[in-house]
Amino acid sequence: MIAHLRHPALILAALGAVSGILGTTLLGVGYGDAPRPGVYMVMTGVWFGLVIGFAVWRWGNRSWAAVATAMLATWIGWEAAVNLALQLDGPWLDAASIGTASKSYLTGFAAGAVGAFATWAGAAAFTPALRRGPAAAMIVVTGALFGLLLPWTNNYDNGAVLLLPWQAAVAAMIGFHMASASEPSRTDPGAFAIEG
Repeated sequence: MIAHLRHPALILAALGAVSGILGTTLLGVGYGDAPRPGVYMVMTGVWFGLVIGFAVWRWGNRSWAAVATAMLATWIGWEAAVNLALQLDGPWLDAASIGTASKSYLTGFAAGAVGAFATWAGAAAFTPALRRGPAAAMIVVTGALFGLLLPWTNNYDNGAVLLLPWQAAVAAMIGFHMASASEPSRTDPGAFAIEG
């Protein structure tokens, strides 16, 4: 039971939730005038970048280059997602005459996918476990689906409605794929041998 509590997915989900809370309360500075492109809520991306950097260090590749790449890609993903959301929710989809609710869901879905893809790419750059099988697809789909919370964030005027579950879910999915690649196979009789 205790071993399950140390599973990377659970640890990263908890850290992602903490990051989501910090990202909502300690936004950091921003440079730009929405909806024009800019750098918004700088620390929000940094907090989640620290979570993904830790994940890479702990279960992926213990090099500073790997950690820095994961953190930077996560922050860039955050900024790309925010800027995409501002453009989709504003000028890009206004021309398409899409209803307000549909526009908000489409915006959240697309921005969530972009943020998750950049986060995965940064973590996978030095972590072979994340480049196996359907890891990228599952992480991006998770980000896209949790991005559908964007209209609720706007409705309640609270970023935690989106950030907390999105970051917890994406981090958990990354942890799931890191753990599944590092767990020994139960069908391999030598898998549980202790190395000396």
